[in-house]
Amino acid sequence: MQNQWQTLLNTLSPGLTAQLQSPAYTPEIGYLSCLTEFETLNITGPDRLTFLQGQMTCDFTTIGGKLLIGANCNLKGRASATFYAIDNTANETTQLILPTGQATYLKGLLDKYALFSKAELSAENEEQVVIGLIGEQSLAITGIASLESNQSVNIAQGNVSRVNDTNLFLCIINTELAQQWINAISENTTTDKSLVIAHQNIWNQQQIASGISHVTTTCQDLFIPQELNYDLIDGISFTKGCYKGQEIIARLHYRGSYKQRTCRFQCKTDAEPMPGTSIYSKNTDQPCGQVVQSCSTNDGIELLAVMKIKMLESETLHLDQKDGPIIHGLTLPYAITNEEA
Repeated sequence: MQNQWQTLLNTLSPGLTAQLQSPAYTPEIGYLSCLTEFETLNITGPDRLTFLQGQMTCDFTTIGGKLLIGANCNLKGRASATFYAIDNTANETTQLILPTGQATYLKGLLDKYALFSKAELSAENEEQVVIGLIGEQSLAITGIASLESNQSVNIAQGNVSRVNDTNLFLCIINTELAQQWINAISENTTTDKSLVIAHQNIWNQQQIASGISHVTTTCQDLFIPQELNYDLIDGISFTKGCYKGQEIIARLHYRGSYKQRTCRFQCKTDAEPMPGTSIYSKNTDQPCGQVVQSCSTNDGIELLAVMKIKMLESETLHLDQKDGPIIHGLTLPYAITNEEA
């Protein structure tokens, strides 16, 4: 999908790169972001949903008109890949939207199981790109008046979905429509004059603020989905049938306690940490957490990190090393439940 984006961006107005903004999020402004850090994996065929139902944490029987969030796990219940999912019944295609680098990896994991189903997987997508719209007013460019939480709508040239009940709208559209949208904003011909083209960082900011994290290539097979708070954002079904890793995930759920959860932090540093970067407490030599995702802000960085719950209270936490930059906790839009007793 990177090639499609490069081709598209090269054909747009020469000043587009200069127009890209990465400001602090302002609710009064809508943003369009070219999500070059996402790609798609397509699953086609009449058995695609049955196939995915036996592989993923979320319930694919509910995907009609809906955006799903889910994970594919290894036998130890750790997330090998995480995704958004949409479905188009008309062309018998389900699309998984994953961080760049994950589509081919996940296809490799699933191909051996797809041999027994009428489902085919393809990580090639030459005609579509991933667009992120941020802010309620940004939805106007799609021609859709409003979307409910996780509602997904197929349009003539792609799909538009709301991510949970956030201010984020995920669009999988063909390059022609993407070019029309970007040109309309660049030439200031949209009905909403407060819609601007923004760097992907502003999408990342809002995704982190929403407490939604994704596994990237450096964090594969490290975290159980509940440690990523996927049970708190409808990313796990505990009533569906079996899937790989389900026994361990279910056992932890019904035990009702976890040693680790994903928490949100800010840090006054210019160096954005890589996923997997360790977090230390002041009084211990061993790491007490790992960064999952981060983004730059006007005040430094914000990040999501999987943390040992018992280390969160009355501890000074440092990034990367024991005397590294101090990180400070920020709130999440949902309550962290089932904490360690």
